[in-house]
Amino acid sequence: MAIFHFSAQLISRSDGANAVQAAAYRAGLRMTCARTGQVFNYTRKKEVSHRAILAPEGAAPWALCRETLWAQAEQQKRKNAQLAREIEVALPIELTHAQQVALIHSYVQAQFISLGMVGDINIHSKPGNPHAHVQLTLSDIEADGFGAKRRDWNHPSLVARWREAWAKACNTALEEAGHAARIDHRSNKERGIDLPATVHEGRRTHANAEAWDARAEFNAWVRTQVALAKVQAEVKAVQSQIVDLTSTIEQALAERSARRPSSDVPIAPAPPAAAHAEAVPPTTNRIWTPAGAAPARDFSIAGLLVRRGHFAGPASPIRPAHPSTPQPEVSHVSGGILQGDKPC
Repeated sequence: MAIFHFSAQLISRSDGANAVQAAAYRAGLRMTCARTGQVFNYTRKKEVSHRAILAPEGAAPWALCRETLWAQAEQQKRKNAQLAREIEVALPIELTHAQQVALIHSYVQAQFISLGMVGDINIHSKPGNPHAHVQLTLSDIEADGFGAKRRDWNHPSLVARWREAWAKACNTALEEAGHAARIDHRSNKERGIDLPATVHEGRRTHANAEAWDARAEFNAWVRTQVALAKVQAEVKAVQSQIVDLTSTIEQALAERSARRPSSDVPIAPAPPAAAHAEAVPPTTNRIWTPAGAAPARDFSIAGLLVRRGHFAGPASPIRPAHPSTPQPEVSHVSGGILQGDKPC
């Protein structure tokens, strides 16, 4: 996965360094130092997959020649002269080689060339560890050589700015390439992670195999703990969202219950009927009909007899019976009506 690695150091004569030798080693080339006459041959370095020199617009042509450029840097007389600055960065392993080249070129142009530096870029495509070396000048470029040294380029705040810019550039490149991996330039403490930082592993050889394996194992443990901390943070965030969602649902249900009428609250009476509507009279044995309709019929036994002509009530007209029909004797008794000797 992509990792953040950014280191900055000065190449100084007081440390026994030589600017031409440093450039030859990082470029994997054979170069000669004009000041000392030494020849440095690093052509056996086969992992160098890209070389380029970027210079400000209008720079002298000699600044674009690697051997001439660093031979000029070696012309300084002081025995403790600062000759160059080196920036080393880890390239995201998720990106293709072409994407890595585009990434380092745009970063160097934006952060160093824009200030007036000349940048010597070399990409080392080691399996599992692609990285780039950028050797930078420390003085202004003039027509016939270097001018005054730029002291402002040594300000510590610039290194912090370059580190953050590299992380942003890598994350932008990863996002544009469709990768979810991201890197962070901040320390574990700044990120709220209570874990030690990883250590530089370096190159594994027969002489340091055991120590290298120990460093690699330690770094693997740290990365595992960092990944676990990220997962735990994500779980806490999801749990917090669930709690917020539950609270929102409970609040909505409470508001709905508050708006719903209670069973003991009296229900408002229905609005009065229209003026032209007629009131319905209470009835017991009769069926109500609207005004002006036929009078209600009596469905009692007496009413049935009246309709059949067998009985005339006090307020009903007496209907004569047919002469040929024998009429039974009807008499009133308390508690019922008798027809002959049988109750009706």
